[in-house]
Amino acid sequence: MKRKELQEEREEWRRQEFRRCILRAAEKVIVAKGYSAMTMDDVAREAQFSKATLYHYFRSKGGLLLEILGNFFEEIDQEVQKINRLRLNAREKLRKGIHFYLRFYEDKENISRMIIMDPSFTEKMNIFVADERKLTSEVDRRFITKMKTKRKDILNGVSKILEEGMASGEFRKMDVAGAVTFLESLLQGYCHVRFWHDRPYSAKEATEIIQDIFLHGIEKKDGTVKGASR
Repeated sequence: MKRKELQEEREEWRRQEFRRCILRAAEKVIVAKGYSAMTMDDVAREAQFSKATLYHYFRSKGGLLLEILGNFFEEIDQEVQKINRLRLNAREKLRKGIHFYLRFYEDKENISRMIIMDPSFTEKMNIFVADERKLTSEVDRRFITKMKTKRKDILNGVSKILEEGMASGEFRKMDVAGAVTFLESLLQGYCHVRFWHDRPYSAKEATEIIQDIFLHGIEKKDGTVKGASR
């Protein structure tokens, strides 16, 4: 590798590391104060960077928030791709995917809760979901496009696991798109209600329960059903 290429590679690594450091600092501040109360000064202090360095990477705290959310999707997508490359059967890949998602949510639970509870974030997300035409910022428009693309990549990765399972005979024939939608709903629904439980399941326990219900349902396959018409 030429010296110039090596220098450019090191510089890119340094820039990415600075961005990661800033994002970690922003997450800590949001958890401590909430998104609305967070200032760029707070993030600079937490990251131990000058404000000039901070603004070189992010122009506003809105940009910081969008990057944090984008990273959530990026991390999930990278893991789904990694799972798909493993030399495992589809059932094991599905289990690993479910377990990763639940563990990932646990790791991000505090920051997710603070962001979701913030009124300004809720207002922005309502626009994202309900009517993109109301978006006035080019940054916001690029963000929602990126989020939709990345979410599609993630769901395509899950679809690949189900299709692999059908091809191998592990899974029956199914509407793959519908199955992925319901699996996504099952996972997200569980993550939203888990903290209401007196003793939330561990990620491992929840993985086994969700995988079992998703694969087998709750209907008993053999035996006579009481009260059934003959």
